[in-house]
Amino acid sequence: MTSVENFIEHCPSHINLTDSNLFRKIEACAQHLQEDELEQLDVQLATSPLTTYNAVLAVKLAKSKIAISQIHKNTHITFLFAVYKETERLSFAYETPLGEDCLNEKVRQIEWLVEGLPNVTWDLLVVDDGCPDNSGLKAQKIANKSAYRDQIKILFLQEAINANSPLVGQLKSTADSQKGGAILYGLRYAASLKRKNNIILYTDADLSSHLGMSGLLAEAIANDHKSLAIGSRREKTCFTLRSEFRDHRGKLFIYLRRRLLHPINYISDEQCGFKAFDALFLNDFLENVLETKFSFDVELLLRTELKKSNSIAQIPIAWMDSDEASTTKDLEPYVPMLNRMVDFYEHYLPKHPEAEDFKSFIRDLTDETWDGWIHHIPDAIKTWDPIDNIQFNEVSTDQLRQCAE
Repeated sequence: MTSVENFIEHCPSHINLTDSNLFRKIEACAQHLQEDELEQLDVQLATSPLTTYNAVLAVKLAKSKIAISQIHKNTHITFLFAVYKETERLSFAYETPLGEDCLNEKVRQIEWLVEGLPNVTWDLLVVDDGCPDNSGLKAQKIANKSAYRDQIKILFLQEAINANSPLVGQLKSTADSQKGGAILYGLRYAASLKRKNNIILYTDADLSSHLGMSGLLAEAIANDHKSLAIGSRREKTCFTLRSEFRDHRGKLFIYLRRRLLHPINYISDEQCGFKAFDALFLNDFLENVLETKFSFDVELLLRTELKKSNSIAQIPIAWMDSDEASTTKDLEPYVPMLNRMVDFYEHYLPKHPEAEDFKSFIRDLTDETWDGWIHHIPDAIKTWDPIDNIQFNEVSTDQLRQCAE
């Protein structure tokens, strides 16, 4: 048995986002890894057919602990996530099958990461995105019972809108926000506090991205002076546990986005909910943003690239799909999101023949044609590697129309 096979064998074999004990076992595996073996093990796992999510996560966690320990200046990390119909994820596993106890578990993961580092402090913001099920109130009750209650703050987007807060941008109603408005409000709120050496990291409400990996993003900003660090589920040494259908659909989205927004063609994963900003970079950066719904990530990436080229770090991570309880599952927002890509192209970039062609194609899309189309994605896109072939553009709009038919 090789060393990588032996490591995989000793990692937990089962996967379950509702099992906090599992995360503890993976963290224990990470603690036993030696710094001088991490890079080789990371590469070996990327090519081994036996690779598991748990094994890759353990390596990423070990690398993250080392990375954050190499930040020597006093640094404050603000963690941020939005809640909308997340009462189940906020609950315990014994209360509901989808219970992740996500707020308490995020706090525990953060504490695991920063343990023994007096120069790294943190706080956690939870933004209620106008939730009809009162996710924010449930989060507040959980926070009140936490030993870290002084480091947790629950924000309510509706209250900020009612108060005409400048931090909500142009929002007039929470109905105009689908995650994006809430995250943007949280980013503005955190940046407005003007903390020194502040990194603001936003994530999803679920536990798809273990916050113990945050050191990898923070180190890229603090030591490599990047403006934005993003978790990527498509880089060579990442591990993504999701269905083949979702993988193909994601490639299709990337393909169409790249036909329109050429400056960020090198970005392999625009919508992973695991991104960190240098708070200083956010000064005036969030003024006059167009998008407050699900495509807000893409606009932030494009604006970052246009403001400061090559200031985005892509960090390979381990990521597990939490699709069963997803609040976007029933919305199927892909056609509106693609139309927003067109809006970004028209607003930020000069005209380009290829983009004009795909712009017309996307404007003609309906939810019905999209639904039929995603089950007939061209094989060329299914087998395409967005990392190795950044300039791939071999599927025309005519071919795409034929597939839709």
